[in-house]
Amino acid sequence: MAISKNSFILIEYVIRVRDTNELVDTTIEEVAKKENKYDVEKVYEPLLVIVGENRIIRGLEEHIENFGEIGKELTVEIPPEKAYGSRDPSRVKIVSIRELIKNNIVPEIGKTVDIGGQIGIIKAITGGRVLIDFNHPLAGKTLMCNYRIVKIVEDDIEKIKLLLHRRYRRIPIERFSISINLNDNSIVIELPREIYFDKDIQLVKALVAEEIYRYIEKYNTVTYVERYSRTPEAEKQKQIVEKVEEAPQQTS
Repeated sequence: MAISKNSFILIEYVIRVRDTNELVDTTIEEVAKKENKYDVEKVYEPLLVIVGENRIIRGLEEHIENFGEIGKELTVEIPPEKAYGSRDPSRVKIVSIRELIKNNIVPEIGKTVDIGGQIGIIKAITGGRVLIDFNHPLAGKTLMCNYRIVKIVEDDIEKIKLLLHRRYRRIPIERFSISINLNDNSIVIELPREIYFDKDIQLVKALVAEEIYRYIEKYNTVTYVERYSRTPEAEKQKQIVEKVEEAPQQTS
């Protein structure tokens, strides 16, 4: 079964290094905990994949597009050139300890460092020189991916909610309110109050609108609503203040 480009799907997956069986990534919380790879900052849930968007490993996306089948457990072997690339010996460099110290880096074997925007791992320290590998840690490795398509999303409102949710993974999807007017092909999105002051909110609004136009296509206008309603807590506090102000003042 082939899945067409721009399809919205939700997948669960487990990705491992083929030769060592080391867990690389998973959407399944129980697997991460069992193998001591659990990340408290990560939200474990099925991942949104828009086929053809190229946001996931190329070998996995190609397999989904050509062989994906909803609900079926599938396995794909992904060679380096369709994963994190082949190792490039020229990206292994020798840097002086003096240069690292100038960048406020204390050299330690195995430490990840950022030098001029390049991320590398310290592999060896000899005398006043440090060997740093700027290849991706998974470069040159063949991966094994077990995955399952949980759902193919057809509803436009759900698609839009998923586009927003992947930007704010800790906001439950139902917290995004979407309404569609088919008369003029317009969309109104009401955002949850807790993200109003996110420093990237304006960029996110623009990106999500462009994704709607690109992947859902039939809509012409996206309007965002920020609602500043008085909360029950604020009203209660107001009533308390008013009672205090109205109370008779004692005089000595």
